[in-house]
Amino acid sequence: MCLQVSAAYVSPATKIVYRSLSAKITIFIQVCRELWEFAGDGERYNEKIVHSYLPALFDKWKEMNTNHIVTIVLISRVFYDDTETDYAAGPLRQDDEGRWYKDFFKVITDLEVLYDWRPTLVSLEDSFWAFQRDILLAHHYHRANLSASTSSDDPDPVRLVGRISYAHDGPLLEALNLALKPTETHYIDRSLTLTGASTIVITPGTGYYRVSKQLLRLTTTRILDQGFALDLVSLAKPPLHQTPIFCFKGAEPDARLDGGKAGSRAFDPLWGGRDDADMGGREMKTFWWEPFWMQISFWDRQMDLPFRKDRWVHARRH
Repeated sequence: MCLQVSAAYVSPATKIVYRSLSAKITIFIQVCRELWEFAGDGERYNEKIVHSYLPALFDKWKEMNTNHIVTIVLISRVFYDDTETDYAAGPLRQDDEGRWYKDFFKVITDLEVLYDWRPTLVSLEDSFWAFQRDILLAHHYHRANLSASTSSDDPDPVRLVGRISYAHDGPLLEALNLALKPTETHYIDRSLTLTGASTIVITPGTGYYRVSKQLLRLTTTRILDQGFALDLVSLAKPPLHQTPIFCFKGAEPDARLDGGKAGSRAFDPLWGGRDDADMGGREMKTFWWEPFWMQISFWDRQMDLPFRKDRWVHARRH
């Protein structure tokens, strides 16, 4: 919310944020189990995105006469049981807990400058359901038919495979690295019509994510090198703990066992401690790390009908 005041106090802890009116903006929408759940006001989280947050965001851009180039991408992670890995299509990966998973990304709009986003919002609402069907059914069905056409065996029966992850297990860092890839060479053949790049991540979660230590270290380094702007928009209620916050597993930092590292990073759980296969018998512990390069905001605007007094009955005591 932009609030104009007549006077203000600026301290060393004040953060000044500059926003470009003609930036390259990437909007990631996390598709997880919570997306189809109901919020406290009775509205589903996917409806909050299409009918509440995005219309308000686009109206704000139109009011400020911006000229952004927008890309909208759906991101999701699907976990598979050990009995489903043979039928699941494509290469699978394992997380720190040994669970098999695969990440999916779907581009809804790619580098578009639109002044009327209503048709895009209608297609986006339909894409939520189509994306869920594609990653759980159609994707494996086409891969099974492709493998059957090259062999003499009959194709396996079509069935749903995998389960969509919760918000805290989503591919957040993987999506950020995809957005960072095109801007690595921003100084080569630079477009003079754009000033800066920004990323918005919309999630029904609370800002808590379980990530890989190696990937978090790589993502932090790339974001600091490029001066990347990242905004996390949560559709849930603010939690009672600090957020955003990342959770990862690693060894306890020890300068004697980590090659004699010195400095402030030697005892940092992210930068200190060895993360290779040879841990020297050291126990893996769970660490919590607050990303200073991410700003979070909570969207909680109710789009209900106006309150009608004639439908409210006062409880009487007898």
